Amino acid sequence: MRTKLRWATTLSTGLVALSLVLSSCGGQPAAKTGGNGTTTTQPQGGPTITTAFTSNIETLDPAKWTDMTSMYPMEMIYDTLVTYDPAQGSKIVPDVATWDVTPDGLKYTFHIKPGIKFSNGDPLDAYAVKYSLDRVTSKSPIGGGGAPYGFAYSAIQGYKEWNSSGQKASPDGKGGLAGVKVIDPQTLEIDLSTPQAFFLNTLALMSAAIVDPKVAEQYGKDFSTHAVGSGPFKLDSWQQGLQMTLVPNPNYWGPNKPKVAKLVLKENVSDTLQLLQFRQGELDFVGGPLTTAEYAQVLSDPKLKNDYFKVGGNIIYYLAFNTTKPPFNNPLVRQAVNYAIDKQQIIQNITNGRGQVMSQPLPPGIPGYDPSLQPYPYDPAKAKQLLQQAGVKLPLKVTMIYPSNTQDHIRTAQMVQQQLQQIGIDVSLQGISQVGTYWPTEDDPTKPWEIAWTDWFQDYPDAQDFLYNLLSKDAFNSTNVGNWTDPTFEQLVTKADSLPASQQEQRVQLFQQAEKIAHDQASWVFLYYGWYDALIQPWLRPDPHDPAGLGVYLHPVSTPRFNMMSVQK
Repeated sequence: MRTKLRWATTLSTGLVALSLVLSSCGGQPAAKTGGNGTTTTQPQGGPTITTAFTSNIETLDPAKWTDMTSMYPMEMIYDTLVTYDPAQGSKIVPDVATWDVTPDGLKYTFHIKPGIKFSNGDPLDAYAVKYSLDRVTSKSPIGGGGAPYGFAYSAIQGYKEWNSSGQKASPDGKGGLAGVKVIDPQTLEIDLSTPQAFFLNTLALMSAAIVDPKVAEQYGKDFSTHAVGSGPFKLDSWQQGLQMTLVPNPNYWGPNKPKVAKLVLKENVSDTLQLLQFRQGELDFVGGPLTTAEYAQVLSDPKLKNDYFKVGGNIIYYLAFNTTKPPFNNPLVRQAVNYAIDKQQIIQNITNGRGQVMSQPLPPGIPGYDPSLQPYPYDPAKAKQLLQQAGVKLPLKVTMIYPSNTQDHIRTAQMVQQQLQQIGIDVSLQGISQVGTYWPTEDDPTKPWEIAWTDWFQDYPDAQDFLYNLLSKDAFNSTNVGNWTDPTFEQLVTKADSLPASQQEQRVQLFQQAEKIAHDQASWVFLYYGWYDALIQPWLRPDPHDPAGLGVYLHPVSTPRFNMMSVQK
């Protein structure tokens, strides 16, 4: 999943989003000294956890969801059939349902736990689950078109027929995906057309979040601002672009009920302001990846160093080529650009060394990563030779688009511009500050750009999430930025994706063969693998009964479990 231009993170090897800021403010405050000697506030009626974003929350509708920032409130509002164990990284466990699966991996039967209600009191049953899956896989317009992540469920029987029908989901369980069947109100059957080792992972995505059919039908394309789920919190208010407030769901069925009075999610708060407020004790959590300036201050401040945490992450940063037109439909030109860019210098100057030069689409933490593949070395002479071999007339003028909402992104683009200038490529930089403008521009190869900065944070810990979602022809104009493709690559990834989990070793071999093709053809400019870091105040604590301890911050795929957190002053 692509970031929202700059996030905070859940210190983990997985999905990252928004610049999390956890604070204890609100109501009529009374001053109180925090664990580090700073003055903080304690609200009347219980503490408030406040999180901040450098950008805005795009949606609360699972059928429109594509970004990490929106995932944070959505994971607190909704439930899914299955989820990730907070104590064991990538392990899938029941959420609202337990399940059985046949030995061939084609039939899943889900048993929905009794008594679960949505926050408004409506029952959550098998009909609601089917409606939610039918809705997210339909091409019927939901605020301007079909669901971007509907393709994640293409292995379900009848997907192509339903997706192309243009029909809307029905709350009564009729029609929709042929492979999703309501057996009774507490039992749902899902039949796949082919085994899929990562199928349960797709059901833990927010695109599979279970919505209240009655409310979704009532508000249609406006459901996002009236979202109703069965998670630990519910939507209280939303001033779009400014602030969202969540409060505890009185009907929450789970064991970890919220321990705070509300969550406040502030939008469009600069990273500079976040660091300042953290220093002043106003913010409890400032996540990253931290900018270069922030990290430099951490290194020079003993107090900040004590509050600083980092872990490795399955994050990739790369430059996509627009391969739909010359010159980047030529692999020699793409290889030349890879040789012309000094990735290690970018890591040092942009991240203060917090990264590893990228050699292939998969990061080291994902099964299928091939350690034998080496990064393209920095070799401008080789780059010039390849351009000459490709018959490119110099100077070559190209346009590079990039998200310009942080100095790190701006400086990265400038470094690329300077390094490509040395081999005769004149880069015109076009910075776009808002995600609502940037991602649609990047996703459209008919727009006037040849190179685009982008990134990806894992949706789930499987190679399919990177190789298929980022490089398959079936992901064109959504996540395969630049529309690179190769027929042999497609065959290898398709075969690996159709094997059950019991054949993981064979899947890894197929993925590694596919990766070599992407590497050798220079599908992207492979920049670097990143990691997560954050500043955490000592008074923010997870639930003492949480078996993961501080793992509440370190979960590899999920967002922080706000319902398991408390503010201990």
